[in-house]
Amino acid sequence: MSEIERGKLITLRTLALSGVIATIFYLSHVIGGRMVWSDYNPFVQPISDLTAASAISRPVASRILWGYNIFNLLFCGVLLVFFKSFFPINKIFYSGLVLKTLAELLSTFGYKIFPLADTAWGNSFQNTMHYAITAVIVLSYIVLSILLTMGLSKAKIYPKMTRFLQMFSTIFIASGFFTVLATQVLPSYVGLVERINLYSLMILNVVLALWMRSLLINEIQKRQPCQK
Repeated sequence: MSEIERGKLITLRTLALSGVIATIFYLSHVIGGRMVWSDYNPFVQPISDLTAASAISRPVASRILWGYNIFNLLFCGVLLVFFKSFFPINKIFYSGLVLKTLAELLSTFGYKIFPLADTAWGNSFQNTMHYAITAVIVLSYIVLSILLTMGLSKAKIYPKMTRFLQMFSTIFIASGFFTVLATQVLPSYVGLVERINLYSLMILNVVLALWMRSLLINEIQKRQPCQK
């Protein structure tokens, strides 16, 4: 392996940590927002309330969330480059990564343009657009979770990661359904159920980042010349 190739792999190995850093920023924006908004109820209120236009926590939570947006989009780019040029699996799996990137782009810029207008979730145009963006993102994640799982299952060489993706898909789809159900039947637990849904996405980022790093480490070691 040439020094240039080795340098590229080491750079990707470092950049893979952007998925972990993004998750830290996301959790920090939730913690920071709650520290400012002392009356915020995580069991009842969704996380998006923390960055609503009328929320007292918006200035702090929104600034921290920029860190998540930047590192999250960086991580999406790293995933696309790595699984396209260095470690291709199959088109089904890669299609899932492309859809993930598109969903995260929509989330980043769509929510910046149309943040939740108020924590009362009124029927304003801004809130309607916010709901529509959320619906598209959730649908995209349902599809991409299935694509990632199917693609890796077809490869048949990563059983542990395949089982994780199967578990993630089940939890994400089920928690998304129960979040919608809770808004109608158990509004006192909407925030709790929604957290299961959103935090599963953060866990996905961390696991993908660590899995990618392990693949890179193995690839670097495999390409090293034998020492005599």
